[in-house]
Parts: sequence; structure tokens; C-alpha cells
Amino acid sequence: MIGTSAIELIIAFSPLILLSIPLIFVCRSLSQNKGKDVNKYTILACIPFINFFVLLYLIGTSNKKLENKIDQILRISNKKNS
Repeated sequence: MIGTSAIELIIAFSPLILLSIPLIFVCRSLSQNKGKDVNKYTILACIPFINFFVLLYLIGTSNKKLENKIDQILRISNKKNS
């Protein structure tokens, strides 16, 4: 009786597990592109339900690499204007 309930539980969560696999790679790629901690967001993406919120956060967050480049450009242009 216990074995069948465990199998049913695995079958019930299998769609979430299958959806989590592509989300892991998407979250990893977004965190690399945005300059975030790759390991942290990859591990968080492995957790069902939480991975959807992690994906939304990574989509909405700003790109640290581009912000640093813009800051450098502004510093250089301010030095030239001074």
C-alpha cells in the first residue's frame, strides 16, 4: 500500500519536474547574462514552484554588466567635459 502511494506521488509531480528541467537552463543563462550569482540561481531553479518566481525575478532584474559599462562611459564622458 505504501509503495503505490509513493509511485502516485512521483507521477503527480512528474509534470513539474519535466517543466523544471528547461527552466534550470533558462535561469542559468539569464543569471550569467545579467551578472548574478550563477550557482545560487541554478540551485533555486531546481526547486519546483520556486523556479517560476526565480525566472520572473531574473527577467525583471537589471543587467549588472550593462550598468557597469554605462557607468564607465559616463565617467569617461564627464572627465572629457571637465
